[in-house]
Amino acid sequence: MCPHDVCLLLQLKAAQLEWNHNWQILSEKKMTIESPSEQPLAHPSRHQRLLKKHVVDLEKASKALHRENERIKTRFLKVEEELELLQKYVQNKEIAGSDQVYDRINGNEIQDYIRMEKVKEMGRDDFARQQQSNTESIANLTKQMSNFDKLHMSMLELLENVESIENKVDVSFPEFRKEISKLEIQIADAVSQISLLREDQTNTRKSVKAIGVSVSNLQDKTDTDRGRLKKVEEQVGGLTKSANVQTSKLHDHILKTESATLDSNTTKSTIHLVQELKSFEKEYKSIVNKLPHDCGAVSGPSGIYLISPGDGEPILAYCKDGWTTIQKRYDGSVNFNRNWNEYSNGFGSATGEHWLGNRNLHYLTKKNCTKLQINMKDIYGKYWQATYDEFSVADYSMGFKLVVNNYSGNASDALDYQNHMEFSTVDNDRDISNTHCASNYEGGWWFSHCQHANLNGRYNLGLTWFDSSRNEWIAVSQSEMKVKQRENC
Repeated sequence: MCPHDVCLLLQLKAAQLEWNHNWQILSEKKMTIESPSEQPLAHPSRHQRLLKKHVVDLEKASKALHRENERIKTRFLKVEEELELLQKYVQNKEIAGSDQVYDRINGNEIQDYIRMEKVKEMGRDDFARQQQSNTESIANLTKQMSNFDKLHMSMLELLENVESIENKVDVSFPEFRKEISKLEIQIADAVSQISLLREDQTNTRKSVKAIGVSVSNLQDKTDTDRGRLKKVEEQVGGLTKSANVQTSKLHDHILKTESATLDSNTTKSTIHLVQELKSFEKEYKSIVNKLPHDCGAVSGPSGIYLISPGDGEPILAYCKDGWTTIQKRYDGSVNFNRNWNEYSNGFGSATGEHWLGNRNLHYLTKKNCTKLQINMKDIYGKYWQATYDEFSVADYSMGFKLVVNNYSGNASDALDYQNHMEFSTVDNDRDISNTHCASNYEGGWWFSHCQHANLNGRYNLGLTWFDSSRNEWIAVSQSEMKVKQRENC
């Protein structure tokens, strides 16, 4: 065994080497903490509260380790000072000889040095336990430093993720604001549209109410017109009966006069009756002359009016805005397969389907200042119109020849094919075709070879109008023909 002072010297040197090694390890760990190496970042923890707690705990542990490090460093420096002092003693005594050094070290100086508590006595077991304890402390410190290193890298990765999210938010925020502005504009437009729709709905309700009131008024006016029409018919019937009675009385009187002996009283009576008849005729003509020539002279709402187009008897016609309706079909309730005289005088009722009469058409248009408008509806519900600024019908002697010019509308100029044609009926064929067009199509019209237009044919079969723009026939379900004087006449 070595002497006690030599063993102590060797233990101190071993302790110095071990502390130097531990101090180097601590310094390296500290440098690693201060400037961590670039390593791949672990997956960031989603539990931020737990992460904050770990950071706080780690900061506390780091502070405790720093304090322990300072304490160990101070203690180590103290041990170095003691070791240097011992080495000086050894070096001073080596000159006098090793035996004296050993004696001096084993002497009172060592004991006094130990008593001064500069060096504590430490056996091998105590030194081994101290060394093991220091090794465990360094291992724990290394482990804590490793955990701190991992936590530090997690914090760095979390900060990078937060910065990335902030950058994305900064980039996306203007776009979000633009989208929000667009949505606000769209909402404002929608609100304005809704308000407009509400106004339209309110106006529509008001219009419906007004239409309802107008319909009720028209119904009242229609009832009134019907009453007036009945009164006029009754008056005309009374006048006709009175004329017939007066004519029969005059005829009987003449017969009696011829068969009896002429005397002065009979002659006076005959003269009186002739004067009464002339007076009646003047009164009748005066009443007829006061009637309007056409609907253009009618002042009043739409309805049935008594007009006098020519020298014949007055007729009933449907008037609307100055237009005189001359033909109307909508359900096939009236048979239009009529003879020449019926088409000349007219048939049907002005309140329903009818034909006003070719003689009346001549009287209405003989001034060559009349325009014609034809309104149609096909079987598909589409509306068509044809307007002619010039329209006239010749008299009986010229076969009621048609003249039309200056077309406008969306139905195509189908009447041009039959312009300047005479009127034909089932009993009077005046067309220029080799066939009997009126007989084939069962209706009176201005046929040529035979037709491009025919609104008087058999209903559901012969109401047609040719649209040359589409090269197709229009299947007509409703038709109305009306005339009116031009404004410049």
